[in-house]
Amino acid sequence: YHAVHKLYHPKYRSILYDQNYYDIFMFDLTGNLVYSVYKELDYATNFAIGGTGQWKDSGLGEAFEGALANPDGITVIDWKPYGPSNGALASFLSTGIKKNGVLIGVFCTQM
Repeated sequence: YHAVHKLYHPKYRSILYDQNYYDIFMFDLTGNLVYSVYKELDYATNFAIGGTGQWKDSGLGEAFEGALANPDGITVIDWKPYGPSNGALASFLSTGIKKNGVLIGVFCTQM
């Protein structure tokens, strides 16, 4: 993980600053949050609706589930308080990540 993180983290951090995002996330297909620029309390937790993750019912959980349901579109989750960001209002945009046409994960931004 460390070698891959060292390679890609600066690029995602730059995108975050350039686009004025609050955070960028990547999930595996089972709902595990495997990457975050800021690694707040939600990092390395699970967001699957049927899982046991603390934040699965949050806006980020809705964004993850929305991207699974419609991986070719963009899921927009409206502003609401988000616990891991100290309860600050957050909006999320998410979409599927595909490799050779096969869904392999979910990409999400926090506004």
